[in-house]
Amino acid sequence: MEHSSVTPFYRAVDATSLGRSISDARKEAGMTQEELAASLGVTRGTIVRLEHGGAVSMVVAMGAIRLVGRDVALVPRFSRLQVNP
Repeated sequence: MEHSSVTPFYRAVDATSLGRSISDARKEAGMTQEELAASLGVTRGTIVRLEHGGAVSMVVAMGAIRLVGRDVALVPRFSRLQVNP
């Protein structure tokens, strides 16, 4: 898989910012909420809850992150992150 020279990073510190990050990545990937829901086998309402920081299962959240072409990195708080291509 080829990557562009600039890959956006999203910082999520709570459910609301995680949902916003997933929403932004979904739109960037050109997917609708309905398409993402169908790929995950859930309803559009579940995706709406996820994107607004509501309660959804970890399986749904991680699946959505994968389907929009992102990964999760756990970084210790207050640490500096350096990414090299």
